[in-house]
Amino acid sequence: MEQSNTAPSVIPKRQWGAEDGVGIIEIVIALLLLAILAVSLVPVLLNGLKQATSNATLATATQLANDELERARSWVKCSELDPASLTVTDARGVQLTLTSTVGSCSPSPENPVSVPVQVTVTRLDTGVVVTSTTTYLFITES
Repeated sequence: MEQSNTAPSVIPKRQWGAEDGVGIIEIVIALLLLAILAVSLVPVLLNGLKQATSNATLATATQLANDELERARSWVKCSELDPASLTVTDARGVQLTLTSTVGSCSPSPENPVSVPVQVTVTRLDTGVVVTSTTTYLFITES
């Protein structure tokens, strides 16, 4: 076997100041900043969820009131005027009470009347009126 007269290559030692990658301190600081950011966003997210629930209840109540007004618009005689009171549970479990009140009705063929119909939707658990609306029906027959 033949021996080589060349000297082995010298690998320089690593220098301590070299930036080879991300150290544990940088990772801990990044995680700390992410945690602070996440904690600051929690109240915003909770408020958004609460508002979404409130909006869903309001949308259900509005739809109930509109349905009742559509039912009232089909009335053409005083004998058909039928005030309603019913309780409905929305998709989130909130119970809503719909109450409709009808004004007095006494038309004559010569003198038709406008009868007010008021629809109110109330939360059963808090007693808060969620929505309320009024319409007038043109009644020509008794």
